[in-house]
Amino acid sequence: MPRLTVCLYTDHPSESLDIKAVAASLEEYGVRTENCGNLFEYLGVNHEALYEAAARLASARVPDIESPLDEIHPPVPHEADFEMKLITGEEKGRGALYDGLWVQRVLRKLISDSLPEESGSDFLHIIFTGRLVGTFEARRYHARVVLLGSPAIISTSGLVEAPARPREYYFIKGGLIRSGRDTRELDEMYRGKFIEYDDPKTTSAISSYALQALFYELSGDAFCENPECCLFNSHWQEDVLRVQYEGKPCARCLEILR
Repeated sequence: MPRLTVCLYTDHPSESLDIKAVAASLEEYGVRTENCGNLFEYLGVNHEALYEAAARLASARVPDIESPLDEIHPPVPHEADFEMKLITGEEKGRGALYDGLWVQRVLRKLISDSLPEESGSDFLHIIFTGRLVGTFEARRYHARVVLLGSPAIISTSGLVEAPARPREYYFIKGGLIRSGRDTRELDEMYRGKFIEYDDPKTTSAISSYALQALFYELSGDAFCENPECCLFNSHWQEDVLRVQYEGKPCARCLEILR
């Protein structure tokens, strides 16, 4: 039986993310990894196809977090032009939320069209992106760290924005905003209790999410129900720091991975 190859791509993720370290953490479980670098450069798509992808990505932006994006519509030209600048790295876009499933469809088509020989079950494609992606659930969009499947999408912005910070953080922040006071001191008070942009903890935490993508490919299970396992679906920053950043797979998941 052929050994699974995990292809790793970047789309301008956090500068603190060390892809080589992520690859090494996956190789511990017997898979072969290929560090392919920037997704769009590696695929080598022509300008016309790249612009079409940019337009579709621009159309996948969520205009209203309380309304699902059931279909995407052609964007106005300046939106596609800006998306091209995001693709090339000329601009950084941490503010926009994208419908992750539409983004996944766009990138899946790009990969399958460009690399048809690597579209089978012997390959798992993982894309590390700085884009903030989300899915619609329980009447609104929620930001996500990882979207499982192939390609799996792992968002370093999602690592910061998706898991909730301590409850009291939001209570205090709301009070500061209502009183017109600066909230930056609050971030200093809680520093170390959540992962920030370009945080040194990014690589270790993201490695657990990459392992989740591998686990899903091997087992079909999205997450582990053991709250002490690094494949647990953490909803709070304190859990991310405890099990994704510092944790390991539980005995059951380790057996499946090996």
